[in-house]
Amino acid sequence: MEYSDLQRLGIALAELLRSEADLTWLSYSDARTGRFVGARRGNEGEVIVNQSDPGINGGKPWEYLFGADGQTTSLGPVPTSGYDPRTREWYKAATKAHGKVVWSEPYQFEEGVPGLTSSLVIESGSANEPIGVVTADFSVRDIVAYLTRLLQSRRFMIFISTISGKPIALRSGIDAPTELLVDACQKAFLPNSTLFTHGQPESLPIVVQGRSYLLTAAPHWLPDGFGFVTGVVGREDEFLGSARINLALTALVGILAIAAAAVFAVLLSGELAKPLKALSRDLEAIGRFQISDALNTESSLREISVIVDSSERMKSALRSFGKYVPIDVVRELLAQKQDAIRGGKLRELTLFFSDIANFTAISENLSPKQIVDELGDYFELIADIIECEFGGTLDKFVGDGVVAFFGAPKEVPNHAELACRAALKIQAELFKLGSEYEKGGRLVFRTRIGLHTGEVLVGNIGTPKRFAYSVIGDAANLTSRLQGLNKVYGTRILASAETRRIAGNTFQWRCIDRVSVFGRTQSTEIYELLGVSGVVQKAVLEMRDHYESGLRYYFEQDFENAIRKFETVLKLQSSDKASEVLLHRSQALARSPRKESWSGVFEAVNK
Repeated sequence: MEYSDLQRLGIALAELLRSEADLTWLSYSDARTGRFVGARRGNEGEVIVNQSDPGINGGKPWEYLFGADGQTTSLGPVPTSGYDPRTREWYKAATKAHGKVVWSEPYQFEEGVPGLTSSLVIESGSANEPIGVVTADFSVRDIVAYLTRLLQSRRFMIFISTISGKPIALRSGIDAPTELLVDACQKAFLPNSTLFTHGQPESLPIVVQGRSYLLTAAPHWLPDGFGFVTGVVGREDEFLGSARINLALTALVGILAIAAAAVFAVLLSGELAKPLKALSRDLEAIGRFQISDALNTESSLREISVIVDSSERMKSALRSFGKYVPIDVVRELLAQKQDAIRGGKLRELTLFFSDIANFTAISENLSPKQIVDELGDYFELIADIIECEFGGTLDKFVGDGVVAFFGAPKEVPNHAELACRAALKIQAELFKLGSEYEKGGRLVFRTRIGLHTGEVLVGNIGTPKRFAYSVIGDAANLTSRLQGLNKVYGTRILASAETRRIAGNTFQWRCIDRVSVFGRTQSTEIYELLGVSGVVQKAVLEMRDHYESGLRYYFEQDFENAIRKFETVLKLQSSDKASEVLLHRSQALARSPRKESWSGVFEAVNK
């Protein structure tokens, strides 16, 4: 969806708001025009879309009701002054943060509900110019209700606050003034306190109206940098009263238990140490998603044997799991010590799409088992090259096609170069296996590859219960079309101008044509990847030079010279289908009058 399509964007925001109960507002502000669209929750829970444009009616907002059935009802203009979001502090703060989420201080929404606002700028991939700013308002109504249930009749104050001490949610059962308690807590965990130095929960003494209280507080940090503090305040005897009563008995029992445990530990240490050390090393490796095939040491103790058996079954399950998802994605989650959640980020990646030429015709004469076996060997070769040799991420298999990308989840600066090298290596290995397979009577697959570098949304995409680490966006669609254009020009690897520019002079290229693919209005130059510079044969480069010379004549509408050049290429390489295609086009155009608006762009109407 284009950000400029405010009508569709407003409906999308309204649908998202309806499904997320803790959201109060969602909005998008356009950087170039100042146009604004947002979805908010009304007093009765209904969803209302708000739009404004500084260039229309002085920027006065107008609203319409978005019904549960998807129908819209205009509510007319809002009785307020003109609105330009670019003048607001949250907008300026988001653009200065350059892709980092900016959080507001907690405040009361206009609807009377407490909450916070987060803002994020969307920037162009190359120049870091702002495209727009998105915001989300989060209600803390449910958190306040939870704190109320948690408190019940206890004489504590429970709170969640920002790092600066401003309460996000708070409930108190202490008879002292809440404002004084909050002020004392703020002074207790100022940013220069040890609470933030060590990042661990601490107990801090505070005094309010001559009475001593104990504050137990802990800092927390979200992945986007937003920090908050959770805390409980109460009289010391509320925390420690029962502990003092039982302290003496606990000490006596503890001494006896330690003495007995020491004797027992000496007897069991030899039996426990060896298998536990091996199990510990194995579990540590599992924590890095490095699953070994070696069996753990068995133990005569039943409990240890049960743990070892559970470990082996877990390793077996994880090995199977690793065959369904990209291993690097799982290792990244383990390194960050977090669960997988739905969401994604805009990133510049190099995308890889491939399929097998004439696979439908080939598979007609094969049994299902033969298809599975032959495709399995083919996919294994491609997957090993992409993932193991060049660090790419295998997205999915689609029929006989392979979808992969380079540059995520780990950021790789030379992702375009790695994708090109992987494509060349795949073609070289398939060519090498071709003669061997023909002698053995096996199928020889000829693969076609499309490469494109562009900005896509990459991340966990799907439903909360099941999703896939994948990419979506216009760049992915273009890559798929490039792969299909190989059939038109008889090429094996076609890449976009963006990939050719970013990969640089490490490779030799041939400019094939200027095309407008299905579903895309902009045209793009497409390039055939010939090989690594210094390796490509001189005859291939000579043919390339004649072809590109003919292509220049073609774009200049000098079709007679273009015909001569393409005929020269076919004399050097009679099987070059791209030259045949451009030769026939040039001959047809030379015979018929052309429109003045002719641009030379070939419209590829097929998907």
